[in-house]
Amino acid sequence: MAANFSSAENICEGENCQSITDVTYYVKERKKLCDDCASIKECIGKAKKGRPNLYCEKHDGEEIKLYCKTHGEGVCQLCAMIDHQSCGRQDIKGAIEDSRAELNILKRTANNKLKLCRVYGDQIHQCRKDTDTHLQALKDEVDSVINEAIQTDKDKEKEDAAKINYEIDEKNQKLHEDIQKINEQIRKNDGEKEKRLELNRTNAEIRRKPIDNIQHCLQMDIKKIAEEKDFKIGELENAWQDDTRTTEDTVQILDTVLEHDQNVVKDGHRVKTSVSDELKKPLHEGDAKQITGAISVVRFVKGAGKEKYDGRMYGYDGEWKLFDTINVKDKITYPTIIGCINEGNVIITDRVLGSVHTYMLDMNTKDSKRVITGSGASWVSISCALLNDDKVVCGKCSRGRLGHDLAGYISVYDRQWKHINDVTIPKNTTCDDTGVDVAVDQDGMIIAAEWDQSNIFIINPADGKIMNVITCKDNISVHGVLSSGHIVALPYPPDYRVFIIDRQGAQKEILHSGFILNTCIDPMTDDLYVVTSDHEYKTCVIDQVMSGGDMKKRRVASFPLSTELDSLEEREGHFISSRVLMTSSGKLIVSDGDNILVFKNRFTF
Repeated sequence: MAANFSSAENICEGENCQSITDVTYYVKERKKLCDDCASIKECIGKAKKGRPNLYCEKHDGEEIKLYCKTHGEGVCQLCAMIDHQSCGRQDIKGAIEDSRAELNILKRTANNKLKLCRVYGDQIHQCRKDTDTHLQALKDEVDSVINEAIQTDKDKEKEDAAKINYEIDEKNQKLHEDIQKINEQIRKNDGEKEKRLELNRTNAEIRRKPIDNIQHCLQMDIKKIAEEKDFKIGELENAWQDDTRTTEDTVQILDTVLEHDQNVVKDGHRVKTSVSDELKKPLHEGDAKQITGAISVVRFVKGAGKEKYDGRMYGYDGEWKLFDTINVKDKITYPTIIGCINEGNVIITDRVLGSVHTYMLDMNTKDSKRVITGSGASWVSISCALLNDDKVVCGKCSRGRLGHDLAGYISVYDRQWKHINDVTIPKNTTCDDTGVDVAVDQDGMIIAAEWDQSNIFIINPADGKIMNVITCKDNISVHGVLSSGHIVALPYPPDYRVFIIDRQGAQKEILHSGFILNTCIDPMTDDLYVVTSDHEYKTCVIDQVMSGGDMKKRRVASFPLSTELDSLEEREGHFISSRVLMTSSGKLIVSDGDNILVFKNRFTF
């Protein structure tokens, strides 16, 4: 029943014959033959010449005049009466026109989608250009800030060297009266000069080392963001290329079907179904804009004051992951974090009975050295903070000490950990076992509070004078100071609350479903984090509870505590005494009782 269409090209298809005159299509042989070839093959049943009609194979060339809608094929009158009597039928010309119209609509749809593909491709290319431009701007900004800090320090080195040279040379001029003495004195002075210049160079290199480390970390963060972005855009480009190729193939298929009526009748119904489904598939045009949006909000947050280079990439939620694990068990039995003095130095107290020494851990070299030697249960460092003049203040605890004040509970050290002086505050408790937590605010004032008491003391470190006393509604322990000057504290003993206390004593409570054992502040953003655990204190859970002054609960990290802390009291004590730190670069530093763990927020789409 399938139809064969007689060609308009009058070329004989007989073997070794290419006659172009008097050619006729023979249905049985399915060829166009000239009269000579037809007589050799004894062909009969000539088709009518000169008419490009459709003929039925089943009924010996009967002209096809109808189209069966039920079976989707052309039929002659005999086929219609015998095999398609109950089917829906249509005049063949009308059917061809209808099918051709539908296929032309699909072709226009396909062409429109192909145009959309090209537009979408331009969007993706623009996305790559815009995000590359933004990230390059970030890189340039970081380089500019870092290079400025380095150049400033180099200028300081030159200025200090000039002062040293001037001072020593001035001394030399006064020694000309006695040549021998002058020469001897000059030799001594030159020796002093070289030592001081060498020390000046060494100190400059030491000062610049953390700057270089921060620059490296910032550039690595930008590089990782760029790699994540390139991978995501690569996926989009692959999908876009697949869609474009598929749509181009669709247009080609439609062009082929629409080329001849025979193809429209034979393949139109099938092609229409398959092409329609393909053209309905979405292009996901919004993905490129999503990537651009995610990258465009990333920004470089600079540090404050003299350490403005001390910043980080910020502006994205990301995903918190374990970044590093530092084993300190070679020197420290039970590492308890009490604070940090800069990005690369974490202060740790060993809580083992009879030791209670304090150590400084270099986060870059992962080496620790003892900086304060404890003596039994007396003068254990429990908190520390960096003052504005580069000195370190430590809060301490002690057992078995009586008296009406807390002399020796707040100590100030230089950066070489030489003891400078102590600061004294009144003692409110009658217990002989107590301690003092300390912090430092934006003005460089010492914030101090005795355990399980309601008074917070604001102290000028220059002379040790108490500038103000804040009386709280509850007994508290101090854990830090926000950039606004408000003090972050926990109730003592701890419960489900964190307090934010202003300088008049008014307090705001932040609640958590878990029992809050510790808390810390992000020094760059004032984001607030809390530490909770299970009922057996075997798992440490860290949640973010405040971001930009707004309440926000988000799980940051969860990890098991060391099995060496085998009693419930030891584990609870570790949670309460070991601080959680957030560095200016965005690293979250904690102790699991064995190791120092470092978590970092990684950029993800």
